[in-house]
Amino acid sequence: MTTGRRSTRSAAGDERAFTAGLARFFGGGAGILVGIGDDAAVVHNRAAESVLCCDPVVEGVHFTAGTDPALVGRKAVNRNLSDLAAMGARVDWLLVSLVLPPRFPRPRRNALLRGIRSAAAASGGRVVGGDVAVARGPLVVTVSAIGHCEHAVLRRDAAHAGDALHVTGPLGGSRLGRHLRFRPALAEGQWLARHCPPVRAAIDVSDGLLLDLATLLQASGGLGAELDEAALPVAAAAHRLARGDANAALQHAFGDGEDHVLLFSVAAGAALPRGGPLLPRARRAIGRVLARPGLFLRRRDGTRVPLRKAGWQHAL
Repeated sequence: MTTGRRSTRSAAGDERAFTAGLARFFGGGAGILVGIGDDAAVVHNRAAESVLCCDPVVEGVHFTAGTDPALVGRKAVNRNLSDLAAMGARVDWLLVSLVLPPRFPRPRRNALLRGIRSAAAASGGRVVGGDVAVARGPLVVTVSAIGHCEHAVLRRDAAHAGDALHVTGPLGGSRLGRHLRFRPALAEGQWLARHCPPVRAAIDVSDGLLLDLATLLQASGGLGAELDEAALPVAAAAHRLARGDANAALQHAFGDGEDHVLLFSVAAGAALPRGGPLLPRARRAIGRVLARPGLFLRRRDGTRVPLRKAGWQHAL
């Protein structure tokens, strides 16, 4: 991990001391041939193919200015690990880029780094490099994650008409704190990849159930889906936000995003193998894939209504 340029020689000395401190803070480990402090890291490639992803978290977009920096660091890592989970991958290495506001307090910086390190350690990954810079603007933490698949690679373009749809966890209400404290479904993703087939397609629910489901269906050839209202695992936080309005809670489950659970499809008529890390609710289908495009909801009373895509999209 190197640091961005500063305008004075004394500051440059501070940067080098900071980089040396990062090398001690994150440490080495098996498979790290050249770690933090050089122009690039050199690591042992643990498989013939690598799984790569990169996601930032930006103050004012993914967290507020007053958020505990340790939670910001944790979220920055775990967003990327959720993408690896959706591919059925194990995490190996992490690169971290920090853009700090001027005069960012040292205690907050240290808390940020501790959050990054703890999330990496919990996943079995190691931080091996990155960059640090100071610039006028919001705090930005960008993580690149490198992993590998031991079994099949889960993809979002592999759903078939008739597949059953499942999610690994509850939906909606993430803004009440789960968007900072979620656990990436790495074990679940690896287990699903081990059982592919009958598991077919998978995607990380980061932008909202309906938007990410539509993405999976479009990637799989322009399919459609019907969801079962009675089977949807609406989070308690969604109900709190809805203040007792069941329909409003359902809308939170459809579109809040940042749930970071896995949405996956299973071949029609196939049963998921017993055992593994899936919770009982993940074994209960929430709907099915249709041959024709469109999103629909099967209400508790048996009526069928169309759904409109809902979720978070950046305006580009």
